[in-house]
Amino acid sequence: MSKIKLAILASGSGSNAEAIMKWAATSDLAEVVCVGCNKKAAMVISRAEIFNIPKFTVLKRKKETRESFDERMTKSLSEYKPDWIILAGYMRLLTEDFLKHFKYQVINIHPSLLPMFPGLDGYGDAFKAGVLESGCTVHYVDAGLDSGEIIDQCKFPLIPGESFEDFKRRGLAIENKFYPEVLEKFFKGFV
Repeated sequence: MSKIKLAILASGSGSNAEAIMKWAATSDLAEVVCVGCNKKAAMVISRAEIFNIPKFTVLKRKKETRESFDERMTKSLSEYKPDWIILAGYMRLLTEDFLKHFKYQVINIHPSLLPMFPGLDGYGDAFKAGVLESGCTVHYVDAGLDSGEIIDQCKFPLIPGESFEDFKRRGLAIENKFYPEVLEKFFKGFV
């Protein structure tokens, strides 16, 4: 049985990317074939090196359109022939052309219980709103902002008196465990 080929896209520190790389390193279902990044000095690149996973960076050119950038990202990804694109803190909205190329093959994790608090600061927005419960959502990616079909969600309570930093740190630790678990269940349906 051949493994499902995953390409990870990330923009930052890459803790979720690392959690997926750790899971895939021992998985019979999937393997990470590359890590792509849109930031020159992102820590996710170092994390990929630890796992000996090929990595590449596509940097936005001055005055470049989203379409042109995504076309270059698509070309870089296509060299690795991934079956699925896994977003792990990738801080760019994907264009229609990118999503047509990888039709129904792009998954993301978002730090809120979607549809509540889409966008850049899910934990911050939830904390400011004073919710009693927050969580994270694994979902398909569409052309909207965190609006794709939900695959699974994980809930956790806000602890009274907890600082925002502690709330966010706890949420990220939950994400790092939850995302690989969801991918494991999800990909069992494809083998």
